[in-house]
Amino acid sequence: MPASLQELKSIFLCVLIASLGGVLAGYLYIPLPYMLGSMAAAMAAAMLKLPIARPGLLFDIPMRATLGVLIGSAVTPALFENTSAIFGTAIFVPFYVIAAGLFGMFYYRKVAGFSREQAFFCALPGGLLIMTTLADDSGLDIKRISLAHALRIAFVVISLPFLARIFLDVDGVDVSNVSVSTFSMPIYDFSLLVVAGIVGVVVAGKMNLPAGHVIGPLFASAFLHLAGWTTAKPPQEFINAAQILLGAYIGARFINENLAIVRSAILLAAGHVAVMLTMSILLAYLLFNFVDLPMMVGVMSFAPGGLPENSLIAFGLGLDVGFIATVQVVRLLFISLLAPFFYMRIKHFLHSQ
Repeated sequence: MPASLQELKSIFLCVLIASLGGVLAGYLYIPLPYMLGSMAAAMAAAMLKLPIARPGLLFDIPMRATLGVLIGSAVTPALFENTSAIFGTAIFVPFYVIAAGLFGMFYYRKVAGFSREQAFFCALPGGLLIMTTLADDSGLDIKRISLAHALRIAFVVISLPFLARIFLDVDGVDVSNVSVSTFSMPIYDFSLLVVAGIVGVVVAGKMNLPAGHVIGPLFASAFLHLAGWTTAKPPQEFINAAQILLGAYIGARFINENLAIVRSAILLAAGHVAVMLTMSILLAYLLFNFVDLPMMVGVMSFAPGGLPENSLIAFGLGLDVGFIATVQVVRLLFISLLAPFFYMRIKHFLHSQ
């Protein structure tokens, strides 16, 4: 059987298992069921060494484009009423990234015993793809680095719904009624959103933007909504499918990982994420007192998860997604654009152990 056909079967098996996990989590009333359930199911399948494969571009690009269009739909003219608060929040992003990065380097060097280079690539609160790619180009074994970042995202996704119970007094995160069904959406709105997704992916690819498959459609969708051409969000079925695929993508990162290495990485990532989330809470408290920013909005603005994951949780909590996504994009761009530059400046120091 051709390898490509076998890989396609393995991808479909991964998506099927993730889908079942998402549905089961929904029945069990787990917060953010489609994403958390699919992530747990795919992770379990990977660790049990079932013949699954991580969803490729056939699934990955539509999933990320859908989430980008969804996030962009939250960028409305009302967002600009909070310009001073956005600026006042975003200005702390470099300080947060640098402080979290310095702590992470110390933590992974002294506690985990990693080399300086491995500690550097594990430390930053974001940039999974850029960090693993840069580490791979530098000739490092990226297993520990990719594990650290995959677990960072997983722990943040799991933690935020529980933090929401503390700061918002809510029972769970519900993203099941964000939009209307495909059959209820006007063709005009649906067509505009599809065009935004396609154009955003193409333009972001040509510009080589970090996380372009999300950010390109995000900007294109934001333009449509700011211009008043549509107020629609992607159909609910697309949002649910995107959550399942996102969960499958995260969970399947653990394929072929050694169980002992994963156990060690889980403990290390849990400690690192706990400190980073504590820093996020402290910054949120500072902004709550100085610019009256709601605590959970502040926490999620700095939470070191992925842009799609954080934005989905914000939608489910009914928070100001446009505000949170704006600050998260600043964090993502700051790390993606400056980390490679900074690495080249301290490369010799990192090499000297």
